[in-house]
Amino acid sequence: MWVTAAATLLGNILVLLAFASDRKLGKINFNLYIVNLAITDICVSAIGMPLYTLGLYRGSWPFDQVTCAFWILLDWGMTFLSIFTLVAISVDRYWAACWPNSYRKLNVTKFRTLVTIAVAWLCVILIWVPPWLKDRLTYSEPGTCKWSTNNNREYVLFVAIAGYHGPSCIMIFCYVKVYRVMQRSGTKFVSKIAPAFGSSQPGGSLKPAGSSKKQSQLTKERRLFVSLSYILIAYLVTWSPFHITFDIDYFKPSAVPFEWYCIAYLTSYGNSMLNPILYAASSHDFRTAFKRILTCKIFKN
Repeated sequence: MWVTAAATLLGNILVLLAFASDRKLGKINFNLYIVNLAITDICVSAIGMPLYTLGLYRGSWPFDQVTCAFWILLDWGMTFLSIFTLVAISVDRYWAACWPNSYRKLNVTKFRTLVTIAVAWLCVILIWVPPWLKDRLTYSEPGTCKWSTNNNREYVLFVAIAGYHGPSCIMIFCYVKVYRVMQRSGTKFVSKIAPAFGSSQPGGSLKPAGSSKKQSQLTKERRLFVSLSYILIAYLVTWSPFHITFDIDYFKPSAVPFEWYCIAYLTSYGNSMLNPILYAASSHDFRTAFKRILTCKIFKN
């Protein structure tokens, strides 16, 4: 687990360095969502993973309750921030595909993207801080650090629906709609979509273009859809075990062995490690930036 935490931390720091040092990546406002995901993953790998792993290794929580409160706030909060950022990405793609003219007019500035990210942070505060405060004010057990479904039953359904099931449904709906638009429009989709993830090319043009140019742009947009699909699928696969366990624990706590709960929790951490790999696998510009950084050619583009 320590290796996973280190790999996750280094991988996501690499993402931030790539964004800061590569002008192509920095010009694409959409990549700010990727930066936000990287920040959440860094917090998880630098604080969430090590503290949880140390607790498992020691067999009990080795720190005081103040540290416990901070860990619960950050670990769960960054989880919610990740999914809300993915929701923002999904809605962004849905808007760009279904209402391209409106998207180009209203959503092309860096300021609007930053506002969307700020709204995601605000949602985390509104959804998670009240249950967290109630738990920390009413529950404290030396040697234990967890947000218990048994002690917070009035909040469990709210947290589950607002923090996972609802956003997941929104993401799946958006991706299905975008996929259908792509299927119906074919090469016409080229003139509708926004800038590709990690691409240095601007948005599609309304001007006629040659068939080869249209096909090239369509290929880029399909790569965008595939890359974002990878991110979504990775999230659902790595986090579903925990949330299924969370739901079962609410209705029948005795049905969830402690070992399974630990496995589900550790599996969820894998998402933070996968994201940088997915960026590199799906984006030529990110791969180029990573190679330049790793070969000590940073800021030389």
